[in-house]
Amino acid sequence: MVECKELFYRDLPRLDDSLADKLLPGCSTLAQVRESLLQKCKELEQTAKEQATDNAILDQLRKMVEVDIPQSLFEEQGRQLYGAKLLEIQARMNLNEQQLASLSSPTAVNEYLEHEKENIVEVIKQNLAVGDIFERENLQFSTDELIKEVHNSIEEFKHHKQEYDEERVKEQVCVFCPTLKCFC
Repeated sequence: MVECKELFYRDLPRLDDSLADKLLPGCSTLAQVRESLLQKCKELEQTAKEQATDNAILDQLRKMVEVDIPQSLFEEQGRQLYGAKLLEIQARMNLNEQQLASLSSPTAVNEYLEHEKENIVEVIKQNLAVGDIFERENLQFSTDELIKEVHNSIEEFKHHKQEYDEERVKEQVCVFCPTLKCFC
């Protein structure tokens, strides 16, 4: 047997246009709220589809590349990926200097290289495949596109109040821009 000791209820406001701005700032009617939310959902769905397609293409390209990766290329790419991951962690967690130094130590980097060896090799193969397509199709990045991408990356660092090395940002942009261009 179940015994009810208390019963709670809430008086909810009427669902009318007066709630629209509270639900979604800038909207004056519930119809605008519905339309705006529907549009955002459609945009997210489209972005997800495009990302899934891009990932599937990259995966197939990677599988086509059969090459032994030189150790120096593996280490360079692995360190770049580790650096990017470290920046991402710092942006999320606001690491202090001691934590950052610990994560940047040669031991930590080498552990990452060992643990992520397969993934690093896959990324290198993808980059080689994309670079080959870039070259065969005679695709080029304009200086304006590179400057814009570097500027956007720097703005992201500033937005998160992060320190950054402009040369390293330029280097990262140049590494990842060919992949972006192949899918534009």
